[in-house]
Amino acid sequence: MIKSRLLWMLCAASLVMGCPKKEDVIVESGAGKSLSNDAIDQDPLALLPGGAVGVISGDAKALFASRFGQRLAIMASAPIPPAAGFEPTRDLDRIAVGLYSMQGADFAVVATGRFNKANIEAAADGTQTTPLGAPLVKSSYADRAVYTSKNIGFAVLTERTVLLGNETGIRRALDRIKEGRVKRSLPDGFEELAKTPNAPVVAAFDLRAQVMSDAVRGQLPFVVGLETARMLANFEEPGLNIAGTLTYPDNAQAEAGTQSLRSLASNAQSFGWLINLVGIPQPIKKLEAETNDRESKFVAALDGDAVAELLDRGARLIGLPVQPKVIPATVSPGVSGPDPK
Repeated sequence: MIKSRLLWMLCAASLVMGCPKKEDVIVESGAGKSLSNDAIDQDPLALLPGGAVGVISGDAKALFASRFGQRLAIMASAPIPPAAGFEPTRDLDRIAVGLYSMQGADFAVVATGRFNKANIEAAADGTQTTPLGAPLVKSSYADRAVYTSKNIGFAVLTERTVLLGNETGIRRALDRIKEGRVKRSLPDGFEELAKTPNAPVVAAFDLRAQVMSDAVRGQLPFVVGLETARMLANFEEPGLNIAGTLTYPDNAQAEAGTQSLRSLASNAQSFGWLINLVGIPQPIKKLEAETNDRESKFVAALDGDAVAELLDRGARLIGLPVQPKVIPATVSPGVSGPDPK
């Protein structure tokens, strides 16, 4: 059943592998002229700095309705003081994340929704502690107010658009805005993939210019030789379903990647008792992979409770509190995909 529900996503992922990169200029307002608010709100993806290793775009309402949505909501509000009255589950519509290094933590996030700029900036007065455990520090960059706490921060661009990320990611995005000239610069195939109906999360990665560490290759052998990856996801049972296509330089490496994915699933089952011992449910409920020329196509079903626990552990690493409450899972429009005949 899981396989049939995900075949539509797998097919869509494979269709975009040969799509050329599009870097059309979205807004052009003249050298040295900062973008207007309308221009900023016009195309959030165009605000992400170029050269991303990966871009992930998600429907915020669907994300927060998932079995691990509360954890994501906590992370989304991390740099913003509670007094700002910002509620991610209420105020966010969509999130686009750009990742810029596999060795560090450079990232930029463009969030769209409804933001009370005056309230948020009034709360960011340097005296209130954020969920990160430290007060915000206000600075100015590219003629914008930037607020950071432990190197993570935000800039309220308009009542509809907020920029978040680490300091490097935020500054790179603000440079583009101040220049008055932004354009989409996304990994190959992302824009076509994003047109897939009923896919609340889409992601594309280009690893050809990245050198993976020995530690990553040792833990995840399928990344050896990996050039690009395309993925779609939804939140049907058991919690997180992913369909993707991985591309390698040749068929031999693609076959090795496929075998590595299959081994990953087998190993997870073999060590299930150990995973449960440390308090994490068995994460992989299903993982199937097959090779097609230079590509390894896969479908995976992950346990939502296990994903929530992993997010909790990640939150602890960055100093966020872990909340015991659970938001009841609901299926929002656009979360489930069609079941092809």
